[in-house]
Amino acid sequence: MRVRVYAPDLDSCFCSELYALLYTGVFQRCLVVRDGLLRLYHQTLPDEAGEYCNQVGFIDPDFPAEWICLQNGDLPRRYPFPQCHPEAPKGAAFYGYPWVWADQRTLLRLLDGEAVPLTETAYPPVCSQLPGWRYVTTPEEAEALLHAAHGFHDTVLVSLHYVSGSERTKEGMLCSDRARQVTMLFHCDWTPPIELVFEGVKALNLRPAGTNGCSILTEATCRVRDAMVFFSAGWCEEGEEGTFPGTAVWAYSLRWRFLSDRS
Repeated sequence: MRVRVYAPDLDSCFCSELYALLYTGVFQRCLVVRDGLLRLYHQTLPDEAGEYCNQVGFIDPDFPAEWICLQNGDLPRRYPFPQCHPEAPKGAAFYGYPWVWADQRTLLRLLDGEAVPLTETAYPPVCSQLPGWRYVTTPEEAEALLHAAHGFHDTVLVSLHYVSGSERTKEGMLCSDRARQVTMLFHCDWTPPIELVFEGVKALNLRPAGTNGCSILTEATCRVRDAMVFFSAGWCEEGEEGTFPGTAVWAYSLRWRFLSDRS
């Protein structure tokens, strides 16, 4: 499961796989890797105005199937792992990969505030990227998408679909936009149909062509800045993304493929 993390010491963001959630206080802490070091980050922190804001944003909507959940009641009395509301035995204490929990020495070092080299653990490699897709995580990969799509010249947007993640289930209303996913399908004469999937969408601006207007794109813009992707259906000057007048998407992640790539 991938996340986008704000690092206060760098005043910038990075993306990482999420290894576990630790409930050691009012707000959960996230176990991620930065520059080869395992670190714990609070998911929520107060800003300068005292308002709480997310420091960790989820990209993927679902936790890995192999994760385990341990509740306060599962932990022995006097266990060194800090418990959130220990008087509530069904309160979650740990949610993550079982091998993270099994490595108690590393877990306690992290809780003591250490940044632990991943090479000092027995953690297996983790990658939640889907096979058959190409991901845009760097400026070079953004340029590779534009090159492969011929700059989206003479391309038309066939469809755009948004999934929030909120819905009514058998258990009742689920009011959490955990998916925030936009899928765009483009056609042109230069390439096979190309599908773009944006995840962890922060903003979407859809501006269709008029009834008698031409919907063909002349070009497109794709940029990666501060672990976030910006895509627009037209050229956008750097620094003017927020005022771009056409269709545009801001998201934590972008993956794409030509439909002929499907196996």
